[in-house]
Amino acid sequence: MPVVVTKYQKRISGPILDRIDIHIEVPRVDYEKLSGDRVGETSASIRARVQAARDIQARRFSSIESLDVVYNAGMVVGEIRQYCKGPEDGQR
Repeated sequence: MPVVVTKYQKRISGPILDRIDIHIEVPRVDYEKLSGDRVGETSASIRARVQAARDIQARRFSSIESLDVVYNAGMVVGEIRQYCKGPEDGQR
């Protein structure tokens, strides 16, 4: 752990540290990566990918009698077992 982080953690009282459940060490990002002129993906292309995934899920669940399931997040155990089977060698 870097010295700065260790010094900072020593300043936090023990009872407060005991209440923090998750500690994540985040690596430093180089300035060049933050300040570069690299253009990322547009919102329109991301929206298109998300919509395509939603369309697949809507088709998948259109045949299920339960109207509660619209997207993957609404699946129950039986539907997860039916639609989320991994490859055979992954089961071993």
